[in-house]
Amino acid sequence: EYKSYLRMLRRPQVEEKIEAFNGYLNEGRSIGEMFLEPHELKSLREVLNQNRENDRPEPKKVSAQAVNAHPSLIEYLSGSYYDRVMKVVIKDGYFCLAFCLGANRSWEEDYDDMVLELIDDDECCYILYRLDEPRGKHFEHVLITWQPEDAPVGSRSTYTTSKKYLEALFEEGLFTYHLQGAKDYDIDFNALKYIMMGEGEIEPLSGYEVLKKQANEEEEMERRRELKKIPDMDMDVEDDAIKEINKFIKGFINFVQFGIDYKREMIKATDSSNVIISELPDKMPENAPRFNLFRYSHLKDGQKQEFIPVFIYYVPEEGTAKSKSLYPCAIDNFIKRLNSMGAKLKLRMEFSDMNDMTEGVLYEMIYPPDRSVLEAEYREIRPAKRAGARGGWVKVLPV
Repeated sequence: EYKSYLRMLRRPQVEEKIEAFNGYLNEGRSIGEMFLEPHELKSLREVLNQNRENDRPEPKKVSAQAVNAHPSLIEYLSGSYYDRVMKVVIKDGYFCLAFCLGANRSWEEDYDDMVLELIDDDECCYILYRLDEPRGKHFEHVLITWQPEDAPVGSRSTYTTSKKYLEALFEEGLFTYHLQGAKDYDIDFNALKYIMMGEGEIEPLSGYEVLKKQANEEEEMERRRELKKIPDMDMDVEDDAIKEINKFIKGFINFVQFGIDYKREMIKATDSSNVIISELPDKMPENAPRFNLFRYSHLKDGQKQEFIPVFIYYVPEEGTAKSKSLYPCAIDNFIKRLNSMGAKLKLRMEFSDMNDMTEGVLYEMIYPPDRSVLEAEYREIRPAKRAGARGGWVKVLPV
């Protein structure tokens, strides 16, 4: 580089300087000290730095690869595409039409029967569903992106990044609503109605539809709980706690509360007495879970008095991580032991806020309403959410 610099400057006696440079290479002296004036050394550094910048390769630009439409899909879209539903998949880098079907009834009646039949548990897809409202020379459509949890991660990512290329194949503004989900209830008719309610399109869900949606969510929670089941621990029960359990079984008391001794990993009794439902919240600590036995005394149909043993698992949101992990490990075997002692538990409940534990809630949990009757008798109502003073949650699980 120094030789090239000298030739570029066309300085006199260049060859002599080059020969001297070759002779003094091993002396350890810098090039500037041997041959150049300070201003020449500065010029040399500027030239060398510029050459390095010019020789440096440009970084490669990474961009998302566009997915093209398959010729068969292009031919199909060249028409008016009046079909009610279309299923589009990505195959070998192309958008391919996998299925299409014409309308049978109104779009509301066709929706669940068509859309939910086209999805698979382990394969992503796009579903284009036609509504009955005209949009330009076509109709309004719903674009559904189906990405189930069992589908490969790479496939889910591809469908997310490629949606804009699919939309570009259609007339602008054709897709009035967009849905994306991994579960049936994320894209079913109720999910679409909720979106339309925000746009002021249709009436709110009926009371029966609200109950149906809640039932589906409860079933999904139970399924996930079984999949992620925590290993059980068979903890010993203190003698004093066993005495209180026997008093409860014989009817001397209607309430026993249990805690876990973390050091000994044993279940102990922390409280026992006769209480009414309204007094239960005052029995619960603010930052520690508790197991509770409670005998619910009530009149059924205003005539016959019933005594129902109920197991209540109280788990506050403010509890420690250790307590939240240890109590669930012991709950199943503890319930089995209570039943083997003669507790005959009829109901198991979990609360994060005991203010949600009211007599009306408990009665409805023990005697749930017949959904078929509700379907026939319920009128259109606005859905309402129920929560305690601190917004807690409630679970009802099989004993």
